[in-house]
Amino acid sequence: MKKYNNSDSGVFKLILVPILFFLVNSSFGQARWQADVSVTSVVITAAPTLKKATRVTETINKPTEKVVQAVDDNLKCTITIHNEHDDDAWGTMMVVVLPVEVSVVAIPSKAKLDPSVTATQTFAGHIIFTIGHMTVGQNVTVEFTFTKSKYGNKVGAYAYSDSPDPNPANNYKDAVY
Repeated sequence: MKKYNNSDSGVFKLILVPILFFLVNSSFGQARWQADVSVTSVVITAAPTLKKATRVTETINKPTEKVVQAVDDNLKCTITIHNEHDDDAWGTMMVVVLPVEVSVVAIPSKAKLDPSVTATQTFAGHIIFTIGHMTVGQNVTVEFTFTKSKYGNKVGAYAYSDSPDPNPANNYKDAVY
């Protein structure tokens, strides 16, 4: 059996040190493409509309009169999404789930209604928003208006992108009016 002397250990170190250096540095040096798209707020507020209504008066000559008054039959929803982390979010989309038996009154041009909405079936189940490219640190806010539901007015928003997401837990948020 051969014993190793100090000159043999030098060769061992000469081979082993560069291999260890490569293995350690390659695991820390890899770039990971990822963008953290999150829904930061969902806010639902009354969106009053003007309607003509009959109002009772106290005069004998005019027991009723038509007046224009604000009626809060509609709700406005404002949703903000944010891109954090160190990369841009590409192909960002958002799906908004609507309350039961509501009709959408107004949506932005980059939004698509549930395809089941027709002239005879006006209730919508969801809206899909095409957000597109979001830079690091960018906020995007969308607004839409819908009719009130008599069954509760909870809106849920889920945002995602084509970029890998290190924290998908913050992609969803909801609110109740």
